[in-house]
Amino acid sequence: MTPRGSHLFRVIWGDPFRGLTQEIVTAFDVDEALVVAHERRPELPRPRTALLVAENG
Repeated sequence: MTPRGSHLFRVIWGDPFRGLTQEIVTAFDVDEALVVAHERRPELPRPRTALLVAENG
């Protein structure tokens, strides 16, 4: 991943066997995606997983 612009990330909370919650966020890197998702969903524990969905140039 290159730092040319913001990207779309899927941030995931939960357990695949008990249920997942997800949020799509725009961020420059994984760390920022996790922070943005936590700010959007403060009632959930801090997320630890973010997957790149699409790169923007």
